[in-house]
Amino acid sequence: MEQEYVEKDAVRSGEAGENHFEGNIHISEDVIIELAKKTILGIPNIQPANMGIASKFGIGRKAGDSIRVSVEEGKVPAMVVDAYVLVKYGQRIPDLAWDVQEKIKVNLERYTGYTVTAVNINVQGIYVEENESLKSSQDSLEAEASTNDEEE
Repeated sequence: MEQEYVEKDAVRSGEAGENHFEGNIHISEDVIIELAKKTILGIPNIQPANMGIASKFGIGRKAGDSIRVSVEEGKVPAMVVDAYVLVKYGQRIPDLAWDVQEKIKVNLERYTGYTVTAVNINVQGIYVEENESLKSSQDSLEAEASTNDEEE
């Protein structure tokens, strides 16, 4: 599989022009996707969603399991990030979405030096933690059993 790379000019100078060198820095879009994914995993009450089979084609964009990145090359490269997430049941969705947007933007700009022009959050659904769903199922069964006992 051919890697897509983003180019960034690099110029370093030592004191008084010593050790001067020029070159390019390439950051793979796969690296950017991984940074965004790690950011999402560090935020409580939210988790990455699987975008489904249509995302595998990633028309015009590099796509990960739950992240898409589009990088525009230039003097300072700029990127647009699409994140697909699940929100924990009972949480206020807009607040979590804004938090994810801000954290992805800050982390990507900090680690890559690129400008993040947009972070689009797509809430694909909600999730319930297994322990909570098992507990609520057991509570429902116990309530049903006690109702049946009272009827007899």
